[in-house]
Amino acid sequence: MNVMLQPSEQFHREYFDWSEEEFANRFVEKVSAGRLKQNRTYVDLKLEKKSLKQKLQAAYLDAINLPNLVKMLPGLAANPKPADYVGSIYRFLKDDRASDLFHWWKKLRQGTKTPLFGSADIINVCNLKCVHCYWWTTREPTAGELTAEQWRIVIRNSFKKMRIANVTVVGGEPMLRKDVVQVFSEEMKNRMSVVTNGMFPLIAIKGLYFVSIDGTEEVHNSIRGPNTYARIKKNVKTFADAGGRVDINMTLNTLNYQTVMDVIHEWDDIAERISIQFHTPFVDNDPLWLPFGDERNKTIDSILEYSSRQNKHFVIDSSEQLELLRGNWGYKCPNWMILPLDYKGNIKMPCCMGSANEGALQPQCDKCGIAPYSGLLAELFPLEKALGN
Repeated sequence: MNVMLQPSEQFHREYFDWSEEEFANRFVEKVSAGRLKQNRTYVDLKLEKKSLKQKLQAAYLDAINLPNLVKMLPGLAANPKPADYVGSIYRFLKDDRASDLFHWWKKLRQGTKTPLFGSADIINVCNLKCVHCYWWTTREPTAGELTAEQWRIVIRNSFKKMRIANVTVVGGEPMLRKDVVQVFSEEMKNRMSVVTNGMFPLIAIKGLYFVSIDGTEEVHNSIRGPNTYARIKKNVKTFADAGGRVDINMTLNTLNYQTVMDVIHEWDDIAERISIQFHTPFVDNDPLWLPFGDERNKTIDSILEYSSRQNKHFVIDSSEQLELLRGNWGYKCPNWMILPLDYKGNIKMPCCMGSANEGALQPQCDKCGIAPYSGLLAELFPLEKALGN
């Protein structure tokens, strides 16, 4: 769909002029340099052009890793039946998603790094002030968000240019900008997901919702505010009862980690699936960070046991990813695989939790608990994830 923009809506970003190849090279170089500046122990995954023999070996390893890739099929139901797999594959083949993924994979195996996913902060304000949220530590609420049609320009000059497989729409709180959410639904059809606090009614989109849940009702309300839990649950149920599909997301910290199994059991017949990650600190001695060790390991063990004995499909995180989250994996993070943009369309560093402002606080990569990056390392790089151990 071509949209005529008013003169006041015209704007430009440096990367608009870059080709796909130049975009990839500049982006990877920029985020890698940022990681090295932050931590000299950062291990860059080296991708080299391969001989025919090495290509055959790589193809063999890819085939072995196929079950892990199948788990990442878009839109797969919590308890998939054969028809669900067929439907998921069909949707995957539509809209050039399969060809774009193979385009990315071919470049990867040829030694060229390009981002596979994207992240967009479409708004710089939020209706809540959660005690654990990194957003308040990295930026201040300001005016100047892009208009919906300016976001359309950004999408076409970044995510669509780079043939991104899926874009996560975040904020602030993205449902405060439903007009922008709708633009992403139009431009990134079946390639977008919205991470929301669930306080606003969910609208129909050509994508997926992730609603944040931070514990049982009492714990959640202590983190996000009084009466938030009941309102969120009502909104999710209303949307689900109308045929919508909602996943939930839980970030584990010292305030809520002991409730994770209660959350899983309460929501496994309401939501489609749950994604679990750990709180990532931005400052030393963050009291919310759950240290590597016994308590963290026991929590991971309980999730793994649930997945193996009760419902192997509800928890999105694979066993390989959860094992990775037991310790420091951040020094080998493939941060170049996600293209993150802030609310003005500027590229963030070193990752989606960072900032386009080089002077802003940065996440502590050696204590990272972010699900998207750890999942990519565990699922797409089954051998490389062991680098440096």
